[in-house]
Amino acid sequence: MEHRNVRDWAPPGWHWEVLPSGARSLVRNPGPVVDPELVWWPARGPRPVQREPAPLEVVRRRIREEDEHVRRYLVALEVMTYRSWQYLPGPSAIFDPQPVPYLWVFTTRGPGPRPHH
Repeated sequence: MEHRNVRDWAPPGWHWEVLPSGARSLVRNPGPVVDPELVWWPARGPRPVQREPAPLEVVRRRIREEDEHVRRYLVALEVMTYRSWQYLPGPSAIFDPQPVPYLWVFTTRGPGPRPHH
């Protein structure tokens, strides 16, 4: 697995932006927002997999869930110091696993860690 800094990693379709305060925040890449599943799991190989587009309400739910996940991940980065990585398996064997920080997996569901005051 790559030895990158967890704090430099951004989910597919996102990038780090430096705010006027000097803090960094994850923001979506410019352009139309598409189904996160298509961004995370692009078709690969000599004959890309043809997938039926998801219904609009499913895409909207996935976008909302990803936005919430990014918020939980940012909180976790502030209060936790995990540096480990793991592979996130694709939705099926035809997709390559994605290397992600452990904190990304840890913050997949639930409210995530609480900030210390």
